[in-house]
Amino acid sequence: MKHSIILTAAVLGIGILGLGGNALSAEPAAPEPAAAPVRATLQATDCEKCHLPFVQQVEEAGAKHKTEVTCVECHDGAHPPGVEKGSLIPQCATCHSGQPHFTLENCLGCHTNPHQPLNIVFSGNVMTACNTCHPAEVTEITTNVSAHAKVDCSFCHDKHGYKPDCLNCHSVHIEGQKYEDCLTCHQVHNPLQLAYGSEVPNRDCGACHADLKTTLESGKTKHAEFQCVFCHTDKHGNVPKCVDCHEAPHNEQMLSKFPSCNDCHQSAHNILK
Repeated sequence: MKHSIILTAAVLGIGILGLGGNALSAEPAAPEPAAAPVRATLQATDCEKCHLPFVQQVEEAGAKHKTEVTCVECHDGAHPPGVEKGSLIPQCATCHSGQPHFTLENCLGCHTNPHQPLNIVFSGNVMTACNTCHPAEVTEITTNVSAHAKVDCSFCHDKHGYKPDCLNCHSVHIEGQKYEDCLTCHQVHNPLQLAYGSEVPNRDCGACHADLKTTLESGKTKHAEFQCVFCHTDKHGNVPKCVDCHEAPHNEQMLSKFPSCNDCHQSAHNILK
């Protein structure tokens, strides 16, 4: 019995040693690969958490950058960290193409803040850029000789969409005139080609033609009742023919001796009967 117990213990000991030896000699198990980090999908409402000033700028004056796109549609892609800083800033040509204006270089030269793209402050020679969107106005000013044709668009329009008051540079013809009065005769891009409607009062004409205005209004005939523009219609310098209203009141024999009505009637502004 004693020998059996000793033998059993010896066998168990050998087994234990054997197991221990295997455990000590086994290779350690490889670690499980780390799971890739899951990136959150950003929503437009997330932008204001870190970029509130830019979001407010878009809200105030974003134009189509507010109404037609969202933040994440322009700034498309992975957000830092993990990507190069600035990689989310798009090129303008990503969206803006197919028109002459979009072929111009250096968009940021005028559109200094893409979050408020139409808040533009001009300086220097910008006529080439203006011509891509406003060709009719540029053609009008460059093909009609005037002092306005000698300056760049930015001289008057120093901000995009800004229309200056004529009286910022020009003096009135007569006391009391306002900017609106200037426009009744003068076209801003062709100021020397005066065109006007029937509502222009004699006082405006009299600012330059005071003697004729006085002569007309002090007359004793029907002409004294008319506004200057009744005869001098539509265009400055238009001198009508008497027969346009009066036809031919005299026979041909008299008209052959006195071809001009003023030979007898003195002046259309002060007719002698």
